[in-house]
Amino acid sequence: MKAPRTTTIGSYPVFPSGEDVEYYQKMSRTGVADEVLDPYVWATQEAVSDFAAAGVEVVSTGQTRGDLYSLFLDARFVKGIEWRGAEAYATGKIERGASSRSADLKLARSMLPAHLSLKEPVTDAYTLARFTKIASRSYKDTRELARDINRKIVVPEIEALQGAGADVVQLDSPNLAAESSVPTYVSDLYEEAASAAKVPLAMHACGDTTRIFRFLTGLKVQALELDFYHHPRLFDEVARKGFDQAIGLGVLDGQVLRVETVDEIAALIEKGRQAIGESRIGYVHPHCGQRSIDRDTAFRKNANLTMARDDVFFGEAAEPEGVRLKGGQADSKGYFLVTVNRESRELVATFYTYKHEVVKRYRSRFAERLMQALNAEADSLGISRRHLAYLTLELGRAEASLGPRSPPYRQRMIQ
Repeated sequence: MKAPRTTTIGSYPVFPSGEDVEYYQKMSRTGVADEVLDPYVWATQEAVSDFAAAGVEVVSTGQTRGDLYSLFLDARFVKGIEWRGAEAYATGKIERGASSRSADLKLARSMLPAHLSLKEPVTDAYTLARFTKIASRSYKDTRELARDINRKIVVPEIEALQGAGADVVQLDSPNLAAESSVPTYVSDLYEEAASAAKVPLAMHACGDTTRIFRFLTGLKVQALELDFYHHPRLFDEVARKGFDQAIGLGVLDGQVLRVETVDEIAALIEKGRQAIGESRIGYVHPHCGQRSIDRDTAFRKNANLTMARDDVFFGEAAEPEGVRLKGGQADSKGYFLVTVNRESRELVATFYTYKHEVVKRYRSRFAERLMQALNAEADSLGISRRHLAYLTLELGRAEASLGPRSPPYRQRMIQ
C-alpha cells in the first residue's frame, strides 16, 4: 500500500531572541557579520530537527526569518520595494538582486538524511501583488505588478531553490478562496512558474476552496494542498471532480493551541480515503503554517499527524508482551553497572565479569557517545542485542537524571 506522505505547509514557531537578531543586524551593518553566528541558522536547524523527530517526511526550513510576504519582498534582495511599518509599497520597477531563501534551504538539505525530502514554500505572485501597494507610476494595476513579480521574483526563486536541493516547491496562495472572483491571469502566472520548474510544484490555498476547486484543478501543479479540517464539505466536491493532481489533506488546525488527538486526525484521514480514494491522496498536513502557535504544541500536532496516518494506512501499533530472560540466556561474559557522577556530571558504564572483575569502564557526559562505543565493541565484549537495547534505555535514564530537579538515578535490573 502506498500511503500519503506527511508534510508541513511551511512555517514553524522557532525564533531566535530579539537581542540576538538585533546584535547580528548591528554587526552586519558594520561589516563584521562573518564573525557572529547568524541566529536564524539555529532556528532553521531546530525547525528541521523538530519536523524530522515528529515523523514529517517532506520537511521545510520552517520559514523562521519572516512571514510569507516579508521573505519575498525583502528590500535587501528586491529593489523597487519600500516597507513602511508592516506594509510594502512598490515605489519603482521590481528588480531582484539575489535569492532570499536558497541559503537556508542549503543548510536544511545538509542536515537531512537521504530518506527525507525537502519542500520549500514560495508565496505566489498574485498574493504578493495583492499585498503590495502601488506607490508610483511604474505599474498601472495589480495585474501588471503580479506579472512582473512572477517573472522577477517567483520564477527566479523557484530556479534557485531547485538548484539548492529542493525536492518540491510549494506555491502559497492563502487568500485566493476569499476572492469574490479569481482573476483569469492567475492561471497564466502558474503556467509561467511551471515552465521553469524541474521539480514538482504543489499549491497551497487556505480557507474554503469548495467554490474554486474546479479552477484549482486547472493550475499547472502536481499537488493541491487544501483545508479539509475546517471545511469537510470539500470532500464531496473533490470526490465529484476529475483532476490530475494529488490531493494534500489539511487535517488539523495549524494555528490553535489545542492539540488534536490521534483518533480525531485519523478519522478525518479515513474520511478522505473513503471519499477521494487513497491513490489520489499525496500528502497529509496541517491546514496552514504553524508560526502563530508555540513550538511544543506544533511538535505534538505533527507527531500526532504521523501516528494518525500510520494508524489509517498501516494499522494500529501492536502492544508487545514482555519476555523475561530464562536460564542460560544472560550474556555469557558479564554484566554492566551504570552509575552517575553528579560532581563531574558524567555517566559511568562498567563491564564486570560474573566474578565481579572489571573488564572495561567508560565515562562520558553524553549517553549517545557511550552507546556508540558500546555498539562498536559489542562483539568483543560478548554483548547481545537485547543487552544493548537495555543499556540504551538505562543510559538515557541516567543522562536525564542530571537535570537540576531530577531524582537520583537508580539502575533497573534487566528482565
